[in-house]
Amino acid sequence: MDKYKTFDAYIDALDESRQAQVLKLREYILSVDPLLNEHIKWNAPSYVKDGEDRITFNTVNKAQVATLVLHMGATRKEDKKGQPILKDTTLVEWVSDIRGYMTFHSLDEIISNKEAITRIVREWLALG
Repeated sequence: MDKYKTFDAYIDALDESRQAQVLKLREYILSVDPLLNEHIKWNAPSYVKDGEDRITFNTVNKAQVATLVLHMGATRKEDKKGQPILKDTTLVEWVSDIRGYMTFHSLDEIISNKEAITRIVREWLALG
């Protein structure tokens, strides 16, 4: 597997369909908080707020879908049986109290869920 050093190197390695998906999701994320620090972590773009990775892409997966991982970085212990700290998130599949996945199969699905995606990202980033 390639080790990407920049967002451009990461995006260039994707097929056209997933490039479009990632670029649209990135646009939505940065529209919520343009001061997020974008870097490559876990071999994918990740977005840092207040020194913690909070949102990370996963596009290198068997299902070949674009997934946004909502998480609280590596310093906060998660409870896999706990209730999610963010409520009313129909697009998020929660796997613990502080980690969930938003998975998209097409650009059309991303565009049609723009309001929900940006609302969830805004609420997620507001949590401390």
